[in-house]
Amino acid sequence: MLHKLNQYGIKVLVLSIFLLALPIILCADVRYLTEDEYQDLSKDEVIKYWEELENEMMMLQARQERAETNITENENRIAEIKVRIAEIDEEYDLIYTGIMDELGGITHSQLVNFQKKLDEIRSQLDYYDEMPNTDLYANNDEIKTFINNYEQMKAENIAKAPKFISEFKELDRRFSKLDNALPQYYEDTHTVVRGEFLSKISSYKHIYNDPAKWGIIYRANRDQIKDPDLIYPDQIFKIPRGLPTSWKVYKGECLWTIASYPEVFNSPFEWPKIYRANKDKIKDPDLIYPNQILRIPRN
Repeated sequence: MLHKLNQYGIKVLVLSIFLLALPIILCADVRYLTEDEYQDLSKDEVIKYWEELENEMMMLQARQERAETNITENENRIAEIKVRIAEIDEEYDLIYTGIMDELGGITHSQLVNFQKKLDEIRSQLDYYDEMPNTDLYANNDEIKTFINNYEQMKAENIAKAPKFISEFKELDRRFSKLDNALPQYYEDTHTVVRGEFLSKISSYKHIYNDPAKWGIIYRANRDQIKDPDLIYPDQIFKIPRGLPTSWKVYKGECLWTIASYPEVFNSPFEWPKIYRANKDKIKDPDLIYPNQILRIPRN
């Protein structure tokens, strides 16, 4: 019996050394004993330890079999996918060639030149992305032309070439962002210097280039201009740019008057537009009150 136990002990020792050499990632549940710990085991504990090791070995073998099966399955799947990719590549090349033929046999040099144009457009978009609102507003016409030219370029046959599909998706997104960023209305500022008056300020090229538009400055700054003939050095005036989408009512104004302002509709006969857009605030179109904030429709 002692001889058998010694045989068991040798086998267990060899087995434990082997198992200790396995990677930790196998997540073994058995705590492997050191040689000293093993020598201190009783006969029953040795047998129990042996059984635990046998169970652990069987679990590890089962895991290994499953892993090998998965490896084989995955290798087969990869092989199938490679075949499918090759088939799709072949089909893609066929369709691509057909599209290019339908587009009139576009040459490689034409594709290269078109790509250069797209690169230039991308650079111009980068330039506009960095522009502040003041410059965007000042360059509004130029930017609108740029957007129109892009739309015309998209209508060209060569733009339908498959190689440009993803590029146009990205550019469409950026042009939409640029179009939305164009300010419809914002306010600049001007600091009054000695000798200036409203019509003079309005006549400056960088303001409105028109002395008759002094009223726009006056109405935007009625909180600090009590008399349009009296302004003072160092006053800082708001300079409206574009068309406002809201209006604060001042004493003496009616819908007819507001609609007549050049920054609103420049026509008193357009007053019903303001009324319809503010029916929740205006019960009687002949009755509006100071400090009411009215919506000014722009579509």
